[in-house]
Amino acid sequence: MRQVSPTNFLHQGQCLYQLALKYDKNMLCTKIKTPLKGMLRQFDEYVEAHVDTALHLTTQLKKMLSSPVADIVTAIIPGNLDDVLKKQLIAALGIAIEALSIADTCKLCEGINDKLKCFMRQLQLRDPQLQDAILQKLAGLITNHLDGQRFNQRLYDLFTQAKFTISK
Repeated sequence: MRQVSPTNFLHQGQCLYQLALKYDKNMLCTKIKTPLKGMLRQFDEYVEAHVDTALHLTTQLKKMLSSPVADIVTAIIPGNLDDVLKKQLIAALGIAIEALSIADTCKLCEGINDKLKCFMRQLQLRDPQLQDAILQKLAGLITNHLDGQRFNQRLYDLFTQAKFTISK
């Protein structure tokens, strides 16, 4: 599978943005879906797998906003993942939560479960649209960490958002 350079990907993203400015919202959905799918195909399967994992985690977190659980880590990380990837996910979650500004109070918590509980409490205080935006950013941060930070963060954010949008 062909990889796209970050510069080329950014140029394509700018072109899509300019296209979006030309069309109304309904037209945008039909016009942008095909180019986005083409851009997504240019990333290697390794990044795509990380995006899928990150989106799964954030989807599980969103479900827990309405029905919290005692052990968040166990509830959101699929049991069929190998131990190395589980450790990477836990590390990525810790780093991502600390990177998000809504979780400043959570930086003082010890252990990933306590940080996640704090993060979820902070997230519940936000408007549902802001919750979605924060969870999207969290997915981008997790993907970046899992992928070894090969690209700029904004590319992971764009890729994660595009993948989420196309999956709807």
